[in-house]
Amino acid sequence: MRIFVTGGSGFLGQRLIKRLIDDGNFVGGLARSNSSGEKIEKLGAEVVRGSLENVGEWENELQGYDVVIHCAAPVEFWGVWSKFENEITLATKNLLMSSSKMHVKRFIYISSESVLQDVNPLVNIDESFPYPDEPNSYYGKAKKLAEQEILSFTTDMKCIILRPTYIWGTGDKTPQKLVEKVKSGQFMWVDNGQCVIETVHVDNLVEAICLACVKGNDKQVYMVTDDEPITVKDYFTQVLKIQGVTPPNKNIPSFIAKPLATAIEFIWKLFGIKGIPPLYRFELSFVAMPRKYNIAKIKRELGYQPVVTREMGLQEL
Repeated sequence: MRIFVTGGSGFLGQRLIKRLIDDGNFVGGLARSNSSGEKIEKLGAEVVRGSLENVGEWENELQGYDVVIHCAAPVEFWGVWSKFENEITLATKNLLMSSSKMHVKRFIYISSESVLQDVNPLVNIDESFPYPDEPNSYYGKAKKLAEQEILSFTTDMKCIILRPTYIWGTGDKTPQKLVEKVKSGQFMWVDNGQCVIETVHVDNLVEAICLACVKGNDKQVYMVTDDEPITVKDYFTQVLKIQGVTPPNKNIPSFIAKPLATAIEFIWKLFGIKGIPPLYRFELSFVAMPRKYNIAKIKRELGYQPVVTREMGLQEL
């Protein structure tokens, strides 16, 4: 198959392109900078120069591709709404329209569990769970609106949405950020780290994407996880120890942290304070919002099974 990838120079994109090429596919990748282009070219993919802000200028390059996989998104969770609206919602809409116009057969969108996150736990739910009125981050809101654009778009092109949880593995920068917090004395557990969360190893998400290239029903959403729920403390203690760091036992209860995060976020937005606040709702929900998903749908319709266990992934780290 001929497969086009956005975000190909990123953490997920590089692993995805390598797998697609190893499987014998012809792969093209979008690059908006020379450094991104060099990474994509080094992987063996054909580079298309351009950005998601000017899709119309290079959309003809999409002719002849069977599948477009849209992975690109800003890897940040705080900022002004216009940035997320432009770089996620509008970029996805424009790429979707151009892909359909160029007669691409299948469009795969890599979304996020953040589209469901507001204030309530997400336990034992599946893809039928309704969107919240307002996700607790602009990132989640923009991804939600992008999903809705795809689900309402009229086209002969088959459209599939994959909704992964926290993506981890070699190349994930989260562990290093936690190490820095521990060393600076800013790290503490919330509710003793006993919140249950879901993760998805980057290679398991790549497996799901490869399956979605040939399987899956039109206008369907599929949750993707490692199918191994774990507490925040169990997971990050193991990851930090690999970095040679033992986290302290400092703790803050969520009934204090949650209103504090809401207040800090409100103040930052009200006064237009530059820089990332020391605590905000989305960051807090990452470690304090219980999440456990039923992934029977992706197993049934795509034949998905995780190819990397947590033990294997930790050994790789």
